[in-house]
Amino acid sequence: MAVEKQILHLLSMNTDISGKELITILESMNYTPQSIRNSLSKLKKQSYISSPKRGIYSITANGFEVYQLFNGKENFYEKKWDQRWHLVFIEIPEAIRKKRDAFRIKITQLGFGQLYKSVYIYPWDVTSKVLTIIDSLEIENYVTILSSDTFHFNSISPEGGSGSNQASKIWNLNQIEQAYIEKQQYLKQTYPCKDSLVSNEPSTLLSHYLLLTEMRNELIEIDPMLPPEFLPGSWIGTHVLHSIDSSILSLIKQMPKNSPYYRYMTCPSK
Repeated sequence: MAVEKQILHLLSMNTDISGKELITILESMNYTPQSIRNSLSKLKKQSYISSPKRGIYSITANGFEVYQLFNGKENFYEKKWDQRWHLVFIEIPEAIRKKRDAFRIKITQLGFGQLYKSVYIYPWDVTSKVLTIIDSLEIENYVTILSSDTFHFNSISPEGGSGSNQASKIWNLNQIEQAYIEKQQYLKQTYPCKDSLVSNEPSTLLSHYLLLTEMRNELIEIDPMLPPEFLPGSWIGTHVLHSIDSSILSLIKQMPKNSPYYRYMTCPSK
């Protein structure tokens, strides 16, 4: 799936790209030409991309919507929480189990944690994205969304607090923290000094940029980015994301603006 996300990212930055150029760019990330062609074919069948001319590809409205739904996820560490919780209740029948499973996966990717068997909760308001998923799956009659700033019983316990609804368990923060530790080690080994990379060759800069944006998106996808009161005091998520963003900005700064690869880059905040 990673190569497909990269294809959607590249196409989202430009109107049309040739298959040859896509293969050249993605080969530098160790994707094989065959895997790239297979992904192009798959994305085309899903109507996420189209081929207006032979050998030329562009992203469709559906493809851009899918790309924005997940890769456009905000860095909520930079937001102030309004103390409101957003809950999603589902009662999707067994007859459409595939849609039920797909919905659960997608809202989990948005950051929701499972409070009870059919109840999901999140401190950040991503209602518009949940509605988009509901609409795409055509499950309007089986989902209820509620927002509230009040828990009368069994509230989500802050870090160090007592209670049955521990944030660390609902979102499996230990597993997420381990992912951050692994990425932090990679960053220290690969980018000991982000302002002096081993090569300023434009194709190399783009390859590093795409790898880092892929890493960033992977972390943001698994991290609910909870408000600080629900995180361990030793939490490194904010630091690692900041390091990645700094390295991405450094790569953009080093890329010559007259390079044809510059058009594939955008700042993390966008």
